[in-house]
Amino acid sequence: PGTFFPRPGLWHGFGLRCSRSGLFRRVAMPRILIASDDEFARELVRLALAGVDAEVRCAGCGAELERLCARVLFDMVIVLRTAPFFCGRELIGRLRPEGLRRPVVYVLSWQQCEQTVLALLGCGVDQYLTFPVSLQRLRAKVVSDLAVNGL
Repeated sequence: PGTFFPRPGLWHGFGLRCSRSGLFRRVAMPRILIASDDEFARELVRLALAGVDAEVRCAGCGAELERLCARVLFDMVIVLRTAPFFCGRELIGRLRPEGLRRPVVYVLSWQQCEQTVLALLGCGVDQYLTFPVSLQRLRAKVVSDLAVNGL
């Protein structure tokens, strides 16, 4: 039969990268954490990210979010409410180790108050989106940020 020459690039779903020489090597898939107390909202965002070449995990807000981030270095954290950030920079400091630019932190919320948005951005949130949010737009932003960060 014919010879198979793989095209260079990432083989989606397999966590393999093909070099120009045709050799495969395993690469770490980006890790995304979706955090919300609302199980339905978490699942909705998880489904919107289906097919993105990343490991997606879900957690409740608060202690579970912090516990997971202490054990695993995520590339992106999507939080579906603002309450965890009202304590200021503390949460970002626990999510993002000193000197690192990841995880990228997205917050999705109903709040549209300018002071709230500025406070969140001031304490280290990278992206703030208000509900109702287009899930296609969210997916596109996630894919774009993962690509920009080389993940």
